[in-house]
Amino acid sequence: MRKVFRSVIPPLISLVIVMLGNGFFTTFASLRISIEGYPNIVIGLLNASYYAGLMLGAIYVERLIKRIGHIRSFAIMASINSLIIVIQAMMIGPITWTIFRFFTGFCTSGFFIAIESWLLLSTGVKSRGRLLSLYMLTLYMAQGLGQFILNASPLVSLLPFAITIILSSLSVIPVSMMKSSGPVLLDSSITNIFQILKKAPLGPIGCFVSGLIMSSFYGLAPIFAKEINLSVFQISQIMGFTILGGLLLQWPIGHLSDIFNRRKVIIGVTFVLMLVTLALYQSHYFHFYALLALMILFGGISFTLYPLSITYTCDHFSEKKMVGITCALLLIYGVGCIIGPLISPLFMGYFGSAGLFLYMSILSALFILICMWRVLHSKPLSEEEQSDYLPLPRATSMALYLDPKSDFGEEDELDEDEEDLYPFSEEYEDED
Repeated sequence: MRKVFRSVIPPLISLVIVMLGNGFFTTFASLRISIEGYPNIVIGLLNASYYAGLMLGAIYVERLIKRIGHIRSFAIMASINSLIIVIQAMMIGPITWTIFRFFTGFCTSGFFIAIESWLLLSTGVKSRGRLLSLYMLTLYMAQGLGQFILNASPLVSLLPFAITIILSSLSVIPVSMMKSSGPVLLDSSITNIFQILKKAPLGPIGCFVSGLIMSSFYGLAPIFAKEINLSVFQISQIMGFTILGGLLLQWPIGHLSDIFNRRKVIIGVTFVLMLVTLALYQSHYFHFYALLALMILFGGISFTLYPLSITYTCDHFSEKKMVGITCALLLIYGVGCIIGPLISPLFMGYFGSAGLFLYMSILSALFILICMWRVLHSKPLSEEEQSDYLPLPRATSMALYLDPKSDFGEEDELDEDEEDLYPFSEEYEDED
């Protein structure tokens, strides 16, 4: 077991390094374009473009990995990402940055898929649960801590670009010191979305609402903080601790959803989210630390809506369809991520910067109404019929295979000695 976890440390280190830069630069890009005097709708467009690139990358990057392997694919994405940031530093404008953010999203998707599929290769079935938890912890910690790099330099300088380039370049080193693994040939077909909507509509709708909310948070929460006159250090605290807060309630809420009826848990979580965002709408009256506490609670609640929605949907289908369902729901989530940053600036323009949270509160209220309608018109599943909670990060559907409950690899379950040999057996080495 120790050999298995030692084998995944280098790719996880690479993930930490690149996501420190990615998490920081996403917030920095919103703040920098705002400082240049562009309206919030432009900032929303930049973030919508980023998520469009993320979705497109999820479709095409896996083909690249199958063709040239994980290390080369990761290195290519890191190199392109660094090149984009260099050009972006020299050409500041809404049109050029919209294009650049699209390609940054594409590269980020490549990072996720390369690392997730590599982790899958590096362990047998018995270790996947712990590996999924470690992956989630690594991902959210890197994104959260990356926010504090905002304090490293003035926003109107070249240093933030240089820091991102350095981190993107350094991320190649740990994976380059590993033996190269071959591609994981997995079935990533998408289950018919209309079939899912007909059988379990709350799942896709929940994923869509989660996308609308989370993309707006990442792109426009820094602008909200800036417009209520918070310092750069306070903005980094708001963003960083909110993301880290996303880890706090994942397992407690997931455990509750395993014990009680999951539909009721989703309604309860969404109701609390509505109250928290409604309180944040009045946050200009609050002390900073009260605002920070609410944002941490917001992170803890909002980050669970996506995995709850996926798990609820999987309750209604056989395990063999879980991968196709996850791919379909990730697509729906991605559509929400593209639309969200385009709508939320309209609320900020009409209701002030805190209108961002009024937008989220209204979305939560609408989702609660849909849930209540389903409660009145459909029979709930019993607790015995529910599957276990899937604490999946909002990255790619490849992460589902890291969960030990997925059916991938059931026929090839390894004993402990075989697991130690699995990551670097000769059949997975590249042949030049």
